[in-house]
Amino acid sequence: MNLDHVNIRVQNLQQMCWFYQDVLGLKVGYRPPFPGSPGAWLYDRAGNPIVHLSTSTTQIDQSNDSLGHIAFRTSELSTVVDRLKSNGIEFQIEEVPEMELIQIFFTDPEGGRVEVASAGQLSDLEE
Repeated sequence: MNLDHVNIRVQNLQQMCWFYQDVLGLKVGYRPPFPGSPGAWLYDRAGNPIVHLSTSTTQIDQSNDSLGHIAFRTSELSTVVDRLKSNGIEFQIEEVPEMELIQIFFTDPEGGRVEVASAGQLSDLEE
């Protein structure tokens, strides 16, 4: 079994599309017409619609911690760091040396927690 996609309920579709495109490098693509349910699908480089954004007309409870974060894997972590910095987005970097893994954590415009991970060591990122 594999994870197919994550659906995120949003209030500001345009802002969230910008975030997932410009900060994470996903591309908005085809989304079937769902009557009465505006939204967007964002695709990875392989052409998979991995993030679905659905608009919500009701207030979204950001205090619901049932979804801790969503995580992406990249081989271009320094590019993500540059995008975060250029957009003034605060982030935390953590290293998991036992797994040779670097993780970056930050928050999307509506308060959702996002992780971007990459193989390597912290010194790789500082080069």
